[in-house]
Amino acid sequence: MTEADLVRALRDCYEPGPARRNLVDAGLIHSATVTLDTEAPGHNIPGVSPRYLATVALFAPGSDEAANAQLLAQVENRLLGIPSISRVTLTLLPILFPIL
Repeated sequence: MTEADLVRALRDCYEPGPARRNLVDAGLIHSATVTLDTEAPGHNIPGVSPRYLATVALFAPGSDEAANAQLLAQVENRLLGIPSISRVTLTLLPILFPIL
């Protein structure tokens, strides 16, 4: 599992609203990293595949709290569907230049 794999998976997640661009193309990904999860079940057992912690920071696409919560749930569900990811940590960053 690499950061490139993580970004590739995030292409399956779409921003809320009528535009419906994937998060990568929409520029909403601030950072995406994977680290070995030393707390995953079976971590120290020989022959057990390593599991990873995915950490993603996203820019909020807007101020609608319900849409932002749905976006976070969509990302978490997509990443937890990958067998090598055991945990996901998501951070939603405020929009940089809100439209007045």
